[in-house]
Amino acid sequence: MDIRIIQPHHHNHQRIDRAKPNMGAEPPHRTVVPAAQARRRSWVKLRLLAAATVIAGVYILSNHNSSRTQRWDAGDYQDLPTTDELQAPWNKIPPSEDLEWHPCYPELGPSFLCARLTVPMDYTNPPGHTCRDDGRKVHIALVLQPATNKSSTKSPMLINPGGPGGSGTAFALIIAPVLQTIFGQDQPIIGFDPRGIGFTTPRADCWATPPECATCPENHAKGLLHRIEWLNMNVAYGGVNSSSVSLKYLNAGQRAVNSLCAERNDRLGGESILAHASTAHVARDVVSIIDSWERSIDDEEAVVNPTKGKLVYWGFSYGTYLGAKFASMFPDRVGRMILDGVVDPEWYEAPVWAESLRDTDKILASFFTFCFEQGENCALYRDGDTSEKIGDRYTTLMEKLEHGEPVTFTQPDYFFPIILDAHLLKSLVFGILYSPKQLFPALGMFLNFLYEQDYEKFGMLYQDIQLSCALPGQLGVVLNDAQRAIMCGDKTKPVNLTVAEFRQEYEKMAEFSDFADILSTLLLQCNGWDISSSPPAASSNSEGQVKTDFPMLFLSNTHDPVTPLYAAVKTALKFKDAGLVEQKAQGHCTLSSSSRCTAKRVQDYVLHGKVPPAPAVEGDDLLGGEWTQCEADDDMSELSVEEKEVLMAFDTVRSAFQMVPQWGV
Repeated sequence: MDIRIIQPHHHNHQRIDRAKPNMGAEPPHRTVVPAAQARRRSWVKLRLLAAATVIAGVYILSNHNSSRTQRWDAGDYQDLPTTDELQAPWNKIPPSEDLEWHPCYPELGPSFLCARLTVPMDYTNPPGHTCRDDGRKVHIALVLQPATNKSSTKSPMLINPGGPGGSGTAFALIIAPVLQTIFGQDQPIIGFDPRGIGFTTPRADCWATPPECATCPENHAKGLLHRIEWLNMNVAYGGVNSSSVSLKYLNAGQRAVNSLCAERNDRLGGESILAHASTAHVARDVVSIIDSWERSIDDEEAVVNPTKGKLVYWGFSYGTYLGAKFASMFPDRVGRMILDGVVDPEWYEAPVWAESLRDTDKILASFFTFCFEQGENCALYRDGDTSEKIGDRYTTLMEKLEHGEPVTFTQPDYFFPIILDAHLLKSLVFGILYSPKQLFPALGMFLNFLYEQDYEKFGMLYQDIQLSCALPGQLGVVLNDAQRAIMCGDKTKPVNLTVAEFRQEYEKMAEFSDFADILSTLLLQCNGWDISSSPPAASSNSEGQVKTDFPMLFLSNTHDPVTPLYAAVKTALKFKDAGLVEQKAQGHCTLSSSSRCTAKRVQDYVLHGKVPPAPAVEGDDLLGGEWTQCEADDDMSELSVEEKEVLMAFDTVRSAFQMVPQWGV
């Protein structure tokens, strides 16, 4: 199978046989990068992608050595890539209505290809071919890890990391080569930035300053500074339950931003992405990607591909909502679909997802057991402790931080005063619950900082402003309004709750979890959103099962902090013959733990079309039914060399998945 690759500095389209590279010399666009240097560059860019999220602090903490004297080196900023380096691949790639692939990101891998696919902004009212219609188009950014052999006839596997708002191109740069270890070198992998996100244009940005003249561009840099200023201003309010007035002011702030978005939407008119960013639009874009792929390849192979013209997909978290929406809209286009960490579509489309936190506190409780069993290897442990005593110590520490005298200290590296933010630290605890297996040691460490009043160690969470100033381009990619536009655009009814009504919703959520204030603060951003999706969002609450062309595979941990097993069972039952695998572990998505059993089920599904049995339930007791279960395990002692390679590949994907910023779910 050949794909169209556009080489730099050449105007003709070339076909490149990827199975027969030129062995005589390095191509002019390639630079050989030593392995250690390539890994270092990769890590730097991954760290940058997470710089704008508080969860980045978790990974810094987890790398703190046991002496607790190591400092975050300010010199680490010196080697961060420049704005030009980050934007260059996409600035040089012209958009096209056909997939035209360009070599890109050679420092991250020798075979990555990038493309920008042009699709209509509104499929119900596609643009014509005049210059005035250019603003009514979307240019989707895609990254491809191609199959290594020309004879491959496999349809590409599309991946989505979740969010909404996660970058599929960044995700592909991280995990695509490893996925080929799992599914074979003949499996192409594609990551794409959905509408409004990352390097797909137009970007969802409510803050760009209006142009100063009719022909002047909008000032995105100035808008970014205003956004950062606004975010810093609102940090003081914490979460919706941080004080008696926090909800009132946070609600006012979100409504103000929504008004800003509405003004921008009105100003741009038909060129605004804000009314065309819903998941239904993205599902239609996926069809465009599949169709364009089919047009772009040689179709002379004798081998029949059962997934030809169909979607092969692995979606995580919010990516499961995208997958379910696609399957409902285009059931005959489902080739293989893995939905991991399942979002309940009905909950997601409601004003507040109360039940999504039904298992969150169970994971936190398991930390107290973990710390007790680890003994002195857990920093929070003290002689004579029980798991109950450790739990009581945690509660006392957090209550003191939230309700006691404010804690202040001086940032040790950059010399500015800090008030320790209780909401930030609780957000970090919440983020750790996504990956308990890897991050519980870090949780014990930073709780011990609190216990010993070693507050300066938290200075690493408050970095110098120079990072923001030095990298406006990349922060502009990360800090956008895509999550708001997508999530609010997916609501089947406008959300317009009073402060009292929202507090009632919060209290319902608080019945499930102590972390209700964290998630409800995120959900508050749709209150007062006044931009209707065009066409309007359709409800996922329908009677009967959807029969897809090939049965789907649902994956879930026993306890997930934001996408509970209950949601996976409920959603799987909406699709005929869909299989379900429960991984008996904790964390967000099955990638949070290792399991030979889960890995084999995933491989068998994609490679051999083997679908686990559908969940068998009776009545409304969804968790009382039967389905396939897999134990989590790390033991490789009895595995073959091939099995070890596959399990290690899953572990690498898991590590990469942790580095993707958590965008909500």
